[in-house]
Amino acid sequence: MDSLPGTEFQLVLFLRAFDTGTLPKSAWTHAAHIFTGACMVHTLGPSAAEAYMRDAIRRYNLAVGGQNTATSGYHETITLFWVKLLAAHHRATQPASRLAFATEAAAHFAPQRDLLTRFYDFDVVTSIEARQHWIAPTLQPID
Repeated sequence: MDSLPGTEFQLVLFLRAFDTGTLPKSAWTHAAHIFTGACMVHTLGPSAAEAYMRDAIRRYNLAVGGQNTATSGYHETITLFWVKLLAAHHRATQPASRLAFATEAAAHFAPQRDLLTRFYDFDVVTSIEARQHWIAPTLQPID
């Protein structure tokens, strides 16, 4: 798995780098997305984590030279899917610390590359509609 923060101090530095757009693009991996989302769910709760991730990912994409268009960059359904999934996981596990939860969630979910196909009966990744608007899972609920 990708190298993620192992201490609370490293976590703070990682989140600050993400927030300010100075995190190297190569460090913004699938596991890093999950790790960050898990931190936000643990710290802010699901609704505020959704708002944070929506804004922060868009900002970060622009900061590293990307764009948020109908075919690239920020993806509403995938972002909200992960926050909702992480919130359900948080309710089920209730770990003691933000770092413990984020580390466990990244280790648990990052290897599951086919996860979206278990929840959606279409290619959610390539869907322009799903990129722009939340579409609830079509195959099974998150909770």
